[in-house]
Amino acid sequence: MRIGNDWVCPIDLAPLVWNQLINIRDNIAPGLRNQLKADYEAGLLDYQERIDQFLSLNTWELAQDKQESVKANLLRAFPTLTDLEDYLQVVIGRPVIIPALSEQLNQQQAECLDQITKFIQQYDQNLEQRLRESALAGGEQLAAQLLEELADWEPGRKPIQFKRKMERHLMKVQVLLANASPEAGSSLQQMMAHLDSIVTDPAIEAKNLGSDGRSQLQQKIQEIRTKLLDEQRNLQSLATDDVGLSKATVMSFKFR
Repeated sequence: MRIGNDWVCPIDLAPLVWNQLINIRDNIAPGLRNQLKADYEAGLLDYQERIDQFLSLNTWELAQDKQESVKANLLRAFPTLTDLEDYLQVVIGRPVIIPALSEQLNQQQAECLDQITKFIQQYDQNLEQRLRESALAGGEQLAAQLLEELADWEPGRKPIQFKRKMERHLMKVQVLLANASPEAGSSLQQMMAHLDSIVTDPAIEAKNLGSDGRSQLQQKIQEIRTKLLDEQRNLQSLATDDVGLSKATVMSFKFR
């Protein structure tokens, strides 16, 4: 039964509902993710083959280097596996046990209630650490993504789309910063400042920049990339010392 934004389950159905939740998280969702990966790889291969077939017709009479550029742009339009996997993540939130009017429970109900109670305790104990770990891992991955996107972008090329993308990244950093440790927070604050300097620069939105304006903007982006690289290294360092996580743990996180 739904009350507002909450789902309420009577205690007599709790064992069934709880077991179904665990089964979806531990058995069904991983199987769907594996199938998604297989379908994704097959779809990407088919997409690449179709691009190659189209370009081989040379309908546009493009030089080889132009064909490679067109192919690269078309491949970038294909969604990433990480983007798709986000839709198949199953996370059990923190349950709330509402005291029953009657305390008489059968054995199955009592055992289920005990499992849920232990889950809540473990959830509360690990929540802060998980948030810090996620913020650190997310910051490192976002820095890597930014470095790649800034390297690929040319001033004047799809400026509105580029600015919106940077604005979305800025919002992500703000969310990460709210949960980060002080050590990681310092680097995330620097990342936020760099992104803010990009989205508030009027030249970012200009489509027809002169050679001087283009050169100045390119130099600014390059300077930001250099600073972002320092912040990425700092986050990587935190992820391998006592403040953060092991590198293997960091690589297991997906943040998009």
